[in-house]
Amino acid sequence: MSMTNIQKGSSLSLYLIVGGTLVTGAANSLLTKYQDNQCVKNCSSIDDPTTRKNFEQPAIQTLQMFLGEFAMFFVWLSVRYYDAKRAINQQSIAYEQQANLDSHGAFAANEEGSEGVTNKEVPNAVGLFQNWRLAIPAICDLSCTTLLNIGLVYTPVSIYQMTRGSIVLFVAVLSVIFLKRKITKLQWLSLAFVTLGVAIVGLSGSQHGQAKNVGGISDEAATSAAAAGAASGGLVLLGIALIIFATSFQGIQFVVEEHILAKHPVIPLQLVYIEGFFGASTIMFFMVLFNYIFSYLQTPEEFADSPFNMIEAFAQVFTNKTVLVSSVLIMISIASFNYCGLSITHRVSATARSTVDTCRTLIVWLVAIVMGWEQFLFLQMLGFVVLVFGTLCFNGVLKPEEWKYVPTWLKEEQSVVREERRALIEEFEEFEDRT
Repeated sequence: MSMTNIQKGSSLSLYLIVGGTLVTGAANSLLTKYQDNQCVKNCSSIDDPTTRKNFEQPAIQTLQMFLGEFAMFFVWLSVRYYDAKRAINQQSIAYEQQANLDSHGAFAANEEGSEGVTNKEVPNAVGLFQNWRLAIPAICDLSCTTLLNIGLVYTPVSIYQMTRGSIVLFVAVLSVIFLKRKITKLQWLSLAFVTLGVAIVGLSGSQHGQAKNVGGISDEAATSAAAAGAASGGLVLLGIALIIFATSFQGIQFVVEEHILAKHPVIPLQLVYIEGFFGASTIMFFMVLFNYIFSYLQTPEEFADSPFNMIEAFAQVFTNKTVLVSSVLIMISIASFNYCGLSITHRVSATARSTVDTCRTLIVWLVAIVMGWEQFLFLQMLGFVVLVFGTLCFNGVLKPEEWKYVPTWLKEEQSVVREERRALIEEFEEFEDRT
């Protein structure tokens, strides 16, 4: 095969990976919100609309995510099998070369060259139970994902996706405090734009409920609609607060992972399925525990509709075809997103990964509007633009230190800026690939 064909094949696979990251990343949020909108009780048109019950099971959705991550175990087995087969083939070729070489010196040179290629320093491969400390970031991930899923119930999916952009703020601050990373003045200013963007998005969320209650209606209906809109806006703000609180857990997860991996390196693909295993085990334990606790604390009527009723939760999944299919799709999407995310970070760069994440948020927003789940709000668009601007400046996609109109006192030594930025962004993006 010619070098040109190899390059074309490599470029095609890269485009597929980027496309897969965009599609699966957006699908994670959209499918979860679609699942939240599915009616599971009192769905008939003759039923009282106030008794209609949608699928609101954040614990089940958290379990779905961890099972999707644990599915990467099978990808890991495939990689191990492929590596073992390749090693056997290389060993066979080496034996053939040794048999054909007449000069011991030539063989020694070849052996030294081969050693330089094959004996590269790689992270350790560990089993599921060999590093129990990986359960700590898994618990952080569990807390974060559960809060995110609860927040998504009350929040439009586009605002949910945009608000998650605040993770860059928490990661940066915690990296400075615990990992002793250096943040430049311009990066701090970028983080200020990120914070402002999240605040504007949150303000647009408070108007979301009011935007849905307009039209030619009577004064009495208008008063009722206004009250409903205010209540809806309050719930959206609650959802946004939960999402921001959840991202703080993600920041803690990042710091713990970085501390563990600094002393005990683990192959990133392994880290995904190990955390998936610990996360799925932990959430199942708490689901069973709370099921028994609340079955005694509540009356049978109250417990029937309780979010802690594990039997009812699984019944809603397996008796509703739409919910079941969406659950399977979410698990496949999360597994695919993890694989594509890790691939794009290692094959391209962290800045390319952050650009893809920005496009993913835009896709989620546009699809939500097309599906009729949301209405276009100028304030939300403004918040999105400010948030993206701050994120791209922080990640180095935009380079404000090279802009002429930026004051010189904000600029720092370029070599220091590049080195510190590269270290922080690469660690941050490897973490982001798994969330």
